Amino acid sequence: MSGLSGISRMAPKQGGRRPPRPKPVLEVAGLRAAIDAPPVDLSLQPGTTLTLFGNQPAALSRLLDVLAGFLPHLGGTITVSGEDVTSRPPAARRMRIVSSRDPLFPHLDLGDNIAFSLRANRQGRTEARAAAGRMISLMGLDGIAGLRPAELNAEQSLRVRLARALVTSPDVLLLDDPLHALDPHAARRIPILLGTLSRALNLSVVHAVSRREDALRSGGEIAVFQDNTLLQCADATRLYDRPACAEVATLFGETNTLTGQVLDIGDDVARVHLACGGIVEAMVSEDLAEGQECLVCVRPDRISPFFGSQGLGMEEDGDTPVRGVLTDSTHLGDHIRMRVRCAEGTEIELRRPPLQAQKIPASGTSVQLAWPAAHATAFPLGAGMY
Repeated sequence: MSGLSGISRMAPKQGGRRPPRPKPVLEVAGLRAAIDAPPVDLSLQPGTTLTLFGNQPAALSRLLDVLAGFLPHLGGTITVSGEDVTSRPPAARRMRIVSSRDPLFPHLDLGDNIAFSLRANRQGRTEARAAAGRMISLMGLDGIAGLRPAELNAEQSLRVRLARALVTSPDVLLLDDPLHALDPHAARRIPILLGTLSRALNLSVVHAVSRREDALRSGGEIAVFQDNTLLQCADATRLYDRPACAEVATLFGETNTLTGQVLDIGDDVARVHLACGGIVEAMVSEDLAEGQECLVCVRPDRISPFFGSQGLGMEEDGDTPVRGVLTDSTHLGDHIRMRVRCAEGTEIELRRPPLQAQKIPASGTSVQLAWPAAHATAFPLGAGMY
């Protein structure tokens, strides 16, 4: 599968040609990072961020190490700014990686840590320190340039490692889940810093993350992996609303997955009789046919509850709604999480904004559930899925 980092698609001018598409700064074709890894195709446009998100952070770390040249690949090509760098050593790939496996030098102060790679390339000390000083200012580290790594907090340490990578002006910056070790406030500040750097330096970034919220903050397109397999690469809206498969919906969208059978299909909408009871509608994925067993994926925030005597009026059309009993509700600040248990034991999670859920019925209240067809997707039920 291939994924392209996000660029704005401009409509052609009246009577003119469509503007030429920029050439990718990074192209990965058929790259295999491990024996059990299928080939991966990815590309990154200049000045954009491509985020890698998956259920196995170690697999994403290995992929970045292969891109950077620190681990061997098992096939495929890596092209940076139009040049094949597949066989080049790390220092000659025009990429730099920021990883916890590449710590700061404890015996050097902040400025010398940043200048180290320039000094290693035989740049004069005065010139290297001047370049490090510019990066110190850009990273908001003024006033602590004389400190050593042991005196820095986690956010300051990350900013120094970013500065050390960027002082050499790489074409591509590789980030290996640097936000994971930060406190929540710092984890929100760093993406803002990266956005500022991207605009100032026309920075191109491949950012591997282990938390969905970090993927969303990165902006651009997101490549969703299951183990070593790339499932889909798209922007967040498409991953949420039109996932390519049930695995993407589950990994990225935290979706409810409900088994059922397709009754009929019309205008790309399937009517599905769910195993937990009720008939619902969902958008049709590829290869779904009438009469087929399927998996309906619907996100918790797209489900509307109707409590007690409230009815949906579906019976008048010969359909039956999804029915259950509210088992618990929890206020989580920006939303209220509710769980509904259907008669045969299936549990469905839904989330409502607090303003829409000021009066939550008590546990044990009967409830009917509904959602628009456009907010759910039905996939063929593959062997071993459920």
